[in-house]
Amino acid sequence: MTQRPHDEFHRMRTAYLRLRAAMRDPVTGLFHYALAFDEVRALLADRTHIGVLWVSLGERRLIETVYGWEAYDRVLMQVSRVLADAKTCELPATTIIANAGIHADAFCLFINADLDGADLSPSALAEIGSRLEALLDERLAAIGDASVPGAGRARIGSALMSDNPFHRFERLVYTALEDARSVADRPRDSERLAWMAELQRVIRDGDVHAVFQPVINLEDGAEVGLEAFTRGPDISVFHLPRVMFSVGREAGLAGELDRLCRHSAFEALAGGVAPRVLFVNTTADSLVDPDWWAPETLAAMRRAGLDPSHVVLEVNESSVAENPDGYRDAIDWLRSVGYRLSLDDVGSSQHTSLIVEKLRPEFLKFDLTLVRGIEGDQLRRELVRSLVQLAQRAGATLIAERIESEDERRTLIECGARWGQGYLFAAETSRSPVAGAVPRPRVEL
Repeated sequence: MTQRPHDEFHRMRTAYLRLRAAMRDPVTGLFHYALAFDEVRALLADRTHIGVLWVSLGERRLIETVYGWEAYDRVLMQVSRVLADAKTCELPATTIIANAGIHADAFCLFINADLDGADLSPSALAEIGSRLEALLDERLAAIGDASVPGAGRARIGSALMSDNPFHRFERLVYTALEDARSVADRPRDSERLAWMAELQRVIRDGDVHAVFQPVINLEDGAEVGLEAFTRGPDISVFHLPRVMFSVGREAGLAGELDRLCRHSAFEALAGGVAPRVLFVNTTADSLVDPDWWAPETLAAMRRAGLDPSHVVLEVNESSVAENPDGYRDAIDWLRSVGYRLSLDDVGSSQHTSLIVEKLRPEFLKFDLTLVRGIEGDQLRRELVRSLVQLAQRAGATLIAERIESEDERRTLIECGARWGQGYLFAAETSRSPVAGAVPRPRVEL
């Protein structure tokens, strides 16, 4: 049957609307810049050239590393609002604002005049970019989502774009955006190099310290072990271990940093009462590090009243998920020396049961997302019960992390969990070398 023009129109319109919806970023509500080509071409209709700005968040990207993607998405939403508001002051009203990609963390702006309506010059465009940077930093600081400590300013690069009938218009846009992006990234690259140099200094000077949080028997509140955490220099972006290790991996220094962190934990316990069990976070790659059985390491343990049988190597489940078989020989050798294994953030992988079966860890730790609000969520309780059963089958001890309320503690006990840790009991604190004890749990049992 012949399709009528009216039906064909509706089919094409529906296809267009679906494409348009797919090109809209769900976080910021902005469209991908590819949908703005016709509007950008219109800006050039009566101008020799237009300005292109590339807006990125610079080292504020570390918010995602430290606090997670939800927190970073909230910052991106705020940035999109600031950019929209800027069209009344720092940007001409005709400015086109678009997203660099779906779920991207950069923005593309197209400007056809300065604030006085005159043709843009390179200096005028750079001035607009500088004012926009200042506005972004001011507004983000005002809402409390400014950045991680030590992170730099927002990064804005600029480029002028002219029409050229011998070149495809879309490729001219791509070229201008790449030019603007390269300008925005230049200071970021130099700042990264400075961070790497600072990390080398931290490792060379041993400028880290250990803090500890008790692992508690949920039923009677008794301390059954300690987990060691590392903190970098107090007034530094490296105070946060996730940032320190993120830069360390990029700089090829993760192994040296991991050694430094474990030794700082042993030294912090020297002269005090040794814990029954010490959980030490490590990277999966460091499981093959011969330093674990080096004489210097074993001597540091002895000064803390420990030997390998007291030490549990804690590895994130996601770091071994892709190739658990590749770590079995290293883990078997470590066990022959006396060490034990703990998988952290268990439940974050879809292959948890397989990983546990292959590696047979002595301890399993919950992904914190399973704990929060468990007292009122039947699905979370069932997930925890399934992990309890998995731990029992594997002969492992299950530990719930990030417990913050008495209701959470009671519900976890009902689900079969017996050990836990979190601010309900005690915050991270330095271990006293004299008394050798973490402050008493705050919970009343």
